[in-house]
Amino acid sequence: MTWILALLAAILAGGLIYLATREGNYTVARSLSMAVDQQAAFDKVRDLRTWHEWSPWLMHEPATSLEFSDNPDQEGGFYTWDGQMVGAGRLMHVTLDTPTRIEQKIEFTRPFKSVCRVWWEFSTQDSGETLVSWNMQGQMPFLMRFMTAMMVPMIEKDYTLGLAMLRGRLDPQAARPVIEFPGEAEFEATTALTIAFAGGMEQMVEAMESGFPKLKTQVEATDNTITAAPFTAYHRVDPKKGQFECDLAIPATETTEEGEFVRKTLGGGGRYFKVTLQGSYEFLELAWYSAMSHLRMKKLKLDTSRPSLEVYENDPASVDHSNEIRTALYLPIK
Repeated sequence: MTWILALLAAILAGGLIYLATREGNYTVARSLSMAVDQQAAFDKVRDLRTWHEWSPWLMHEPATSLEFSDNPDQEGGFYTWDGQMVGAGRLMHVTLDTPTRIEQKIEFTRPFKSVCRVWWEFSTQDSGETLVSWNMQGQMPFLMRFMTAMMVPMIEKDYTLGLAMLRGRLDPQAARPVIEFPGEAEFEATTALTIAFAGGMEQMVEAMESGFPKLKTQVEATDNTITAAPFTAYHRVDPKKGQFECDLAIPATETTEEGEFVRKTLGGGGRYFKVTLQGSYEFLELAWYSAMSHLRMKKLKLDTSRPSLEVYENDPASVDHSNEIRTALYLPIK
């Protein structure tokens, strides 16, 4: 019994030593140029009643309970949030230096307690656009320091997404993402002509730009028309290395001539969670990040034995603005 207690003590001591060597402090900074007046950008951010329109967190749970102080656009003004998925806390204006800087304090009370400094900077560029910068400094609780390295890239993506959504609210002509979470959906097994790809992001984009038109030509040569949206089936994704293994696919029939391509059956085989993006393909990475975040919030597990699907619901060449492009993501879940 004594040796067991000694072993447990050693493991505990080792864990505490490890945590003591981890960096707990972190800083996040993201900026985006917007074709709007500096004062207009400042006023939008200072009015906490507008945050639900472009918050990268509240979009996950629109029913989150929000309460505002009597002066949410003044120094000392604040709002609180309380949701089952997004946790709970309070954001307060500390100082407002019109129209260049906003200092805030954010207090998280759930899922863990933490207090962070947040600040915004607004500056007019030579182009006449306004550069909006969103920054945060904080410290992870001691027992959660091991998560710091993982949390910072996640917050950076949230800030990048939030700034793009904010820009879309300020300037309707700007490219902006609209991400929604319809929930569980079906994706039936689909016969398609495919091109296999393995490699990095830039090479994949090039493969898509050249591959999908070739697939379209082959299907139309036999079937005259394409009856369902093209899609990409991602079999393996390594975000850290930026490597992908996937199939570019256009639905076809069993009698479609394969030519230089390969006929496969993709999809089906279980449950899917659907996420939609309306906006430019440049926001697809953020849409996938948001989709994975949403699964974690709902405590759903990705089924890595089946491919995730990226369905291009309309043709970018057929719309007047990139904001009209529609893409659906289907994540296989257990």
